[in-house]
Amino acid sequence: MVAGHVAAYLLLRGRIVSAVERDPVMAFATAGGIALAIFFAGGLVVGRLSPGRTIQEPAVAAVLGLLSIVGLQLLVGMINIFGLFLGTPFAFAMAYLGGWAGEKWQTAAERAAERRRS
Repeated sequence: MVAGHVAAYLLLRGRIVSAVERDPVMAFATAGGIALAIFFAGGLVVGRLSPGRTIQEPAVAAVLGLLSIVGLQLLVGMINIFGLFLGTPFAFAMAYLGGWAGEKWQTAAERAAERRRS
């Protein structure tokens, strides 16, 4: 999840900076939407690939990922406390939802494999 955030930042850095100058609300909404999509995708992958019930694991990983993002922000001298407090519940929820969807996907794949064997 952290790698996804770093990659998105590196790919979109110039575009977001110029967009902030034109329309800051839209730029921050776009950045937030990308972040939430990354947390959902991370939860989906963990929920699909991890054996057993794994719904809560992605949500806990999302919080740990946010803490590492804050650490990266501290290293570059830029910290967003408002974004952290506002974003943590949403990141947790999106990762949890992704884990739930991944778990459903995993269960469906296991049932399909079982039907093919019988």
